[in-house]
Amino acid sequence: MGKNKTVLFILPIVSWGLLYNQAFLDMISIWSTSKTYEHGFFIIPICLWVAWLQRRQFFAQPHDIAWWPIFLLPLPNLLWLVGYAADLALFEHIAAITSLQLMLWALLGTPRARVMWFPICYLIYCVPFGEQLIAPLQEITAELAITFLGLMNIPAYHEGLSITIPNGHFYVAEACSGIRFLISSLAIGCLFAYFQFTKVWKRIAFMGFSFIFPIIANGIRATGIILIGYFTDMAHATGADHLVYGWVFFSIVIVCIFLVANRFADPLPDSANPSATSQPISAPPIKAVGLVSALLLSFALWGKSISLSEQVILATTPMLSDSQPTDHSTWGITFPHASRSQSAVNRETDTYFYTARYSLWQNKGELISSENTLFDKDVWSVGQSIPLELDTQTQANSLSLTSKTGKKIQLVYWYCVNRFCSHDPITIKLFQAGLLITGGQGHADVFAITSHDPNIAKQQARRWLLESNTNP
Repeated sequence: MGKNKTVLFILPIVSWGLLYNQAFLDMISIWSTSKTYEHGFFIIPICLWVAWLQRRQFFAQPHDIAWWPIFLLPLPNLLWLVGYAADLALFEHIAAITSLQLMLWALLGTPRARVMWFPICYLIYCVPFGEQLIAPLQEITAELAITFLGLMNIPAYHEGLSITIPNGHFYVAEACSGIRFLISSLAIGCLFAYFQFTKVWKRIAFMGFSFIFPIIANGIRATGIILIGYFTDMAHATGADHLVYGWVFFSIVIVCIFLVANRFADPLPDSANPSATSQPISAPPIKAVGLVSALLLSFALWGKSISLSEQVILATTPMLSDSQPTDHSTWGITFPHASRSQSAVNRETDTYFYTARYSLWQNKGELISSENTLFDKDVWSVGQSIPLELDTQTQANSLSLTSKTGKKIQLVYWYCVNRFCSHDPITIKLFQAGLLITGGQGHADVFAITSHDPNIAKQQARRWLLESNTNP
């Protein structure tokens, strides 16, 4: 009977693997290629180690089936479906881990899951999260560096992420944002908080400290590098030296976090070693196991139906009637895997048009992708970005572009999925995902216009939207 139960509980794990195998492999790929998330390789071993330490308390608890997490399981599965359809990897990764956590809770039962709450919750650090914090962290690092330099009466000029001192120039790049330190410090701080504190408020306070301290420390690190450049006439603090200072400082940060945790640690509770007694399952597991497996497999099949929905695109949206086709664009727009694309120019107004059309689902390429570029970033820089209302339901984005030679153009662009249009990529992705999930059909388009005259670009954009809605 024991072997049968073991086999029975393997079924949900296999079902989870069938649904989330690609998302999990994607996470592993990120761990191996990004230094920011390479700590992900240690999370599962740490969870297994902590679970092993709690094994006596675990087996002393009754084994039951928890039904609440089973009822909640469709939520992360639906999040995965949206992420899969919209190609939002973060959604897929979060769904993979939270569904695994809910499944463990359900199969272990609430009493045993309560003992293992930390290793189950700690799995969330497998998710590569935090990229959205890079830009704010860059700004904070620059501000902190300027503040610390001012306290030391070091003359410095601050413009955006650029810091200029009398004998050199520094730029707070993404690698200098401190995101690596922050994510790793949070993961380590969380582990320290669990082992060193028993009071909930202390654990929360220490997690806050583990978040704030690395940010301040990274500002000090950046200031130190600038000071080294200042006092050595820029002979050091660049290239390899920059990286060495960074890792040395990270080690100091971790040591400081450990010392703080050790200084304010709560006394260890008296823990009598409970004897491991065999506890029967009070609820029939076969129904719970079957329900969990069925939920996971049904979403796997649902996702498979989306990947089979590629459509053949025969044409792009019609161009303006008074425009002439052209084989190139003057500003470097590229949507390399579009099913169909077309360029045109209005010679009288010196206005250029570009449109590309995608199937809602393609094996290669999509409307919103890092491979697509609206302009050549090696040639043009953005001066101003403002929303532009094309009609009561559609907003485009209007960019002022300036080339290295001083040439200026206005770029107006927007995206459409069927007749739903927006300039916001996330909105378009989610709308497209909704169509795919519900079995909808259609196409996805990008529209882009450039002109030397901003008013002409706006007029032509409004005209083109009206024509596109009239003749889809």
